[in-house]
Amino acid sequence: MIHIRHFALAACLLLASAVQAAAPGAPATTLHAQMVQVMDMNGFERPTPALFVFVPMGWRSQGGVQWGQQFMCNNGYNFNWVASSPDGLQTVGILPQDRWESNNYGAPASSPGCRALSISSLQQYLQQVVSRLRPGARMLDFRPRPDLMAQLAAYNQRTPMPMGESRTWVESGEALFAFTQDGRDMRGVVTASAIFSLLRNSSLGNGQTMDALSGSVLPGFVATAPNGQLNLKMTEAIRQSFVGNPGWQQAIANHNMRIAQGAAAEVAKRAKIIAETNDYISLIRKETYAARGRSEDRIARDRGNVIRGEETYSDSGSAGGTVQLSNLYNNAWKLNDGSYVLSDDAGFDPWKDLHLEGKRLERAQ
Repeated sequence: MIHIRHFALAACLLLASAVQAAAPGAPATTLHAQMVQVMDMNGFERPTPALFVFVPMGWRSQGGVQWGQQFMCNNGYNFNWVASSPDGLQTVGILPQDRWESNNYGAPASSPGCRALSISSLQQYLQQVVSRLRPGARMLDFRPRPDLMAQLAAYNQRTPMPMGESRTWVESGEALFAFTQDGRDMRGVVTASAIFSLLRNSSLGNGQTMDALSGSVLPGFVATAPNGQLNLKMTEAIRQSFVGNPGWQQAIANHNMRIAQGAAAEVAKRAKIIAETNDYISLIRKETYAARGRSEDRIARDRGNVIRGEETYSDSGSAGGTVQLSNLYNNAWKLNDGSYVLSDDAGFDPWKDLHLEGKRLERAQ
């Protein structure tokens, strides 16, 4: 049995027509949301929820965690999940995690299955992602997300090494894009955080450096809707509502640790072979592999996690007596069926507006 400490809830602003479909008479600033599970069906002994997320009532959820040889660069698994409105015109989903490597001295990738890509910024990466998300999609705008970067600030480090330096930095941002679907003008937003790691050796003595760059994109978020209907407050609230199942997160952390230990053994074996061939290059590459290993171990611990913004409310019916809800809305209610409603409308009443009974929640002290 899986025990969850709390769930995060995103309550969103939708078009009046969407709200009417869920509950006639509800104000346009209010949404009745349902919790759905992002399932991992094959990763461990039995099917297990990996993440929980709140989506509008009536939306359909499909997909989950997938495992396969095609995901070797990401430790054998990735996310493929989407939820859609009843008419299929609005969607939200998880942007899969990703990873790549490049260097200027011809060494093979240090991790099996990883692509060789010369991508050195999140904006550059999202430009490529947008073109793959929907046929003919084009990026319209990009903006950094300092709030998300601040939550990963511990990755921003610079470490001197005997023959150079190791530098790791975080970039977070979101891109607005456009595409056409069945003749309809559509818009989308994709939000992601990337961790870059540069290992530079500057001891060649001729002004040249040996650089090894790797990039890791944590699971992100993507949403689409017809042009004029993409509500960024709504999509951000849904993005914030993801919360991991502690049982799955521990299992995936153990899996990632086993992969990291195997990679470390392989690095040691490779370094020994190199040393027998060229001692000088061996020192450079051993230093590079060791620094990269430390960075990748840390990034592995964050795979499967989703950044969110929360407000803590008192809820006697939840484990621990509190529940974490989106911090984007001013008022919260818990309905008798166990679902939640958030609203910016101070006059909202669940019985009057939704014909459902519930109680207003107070922020925890």
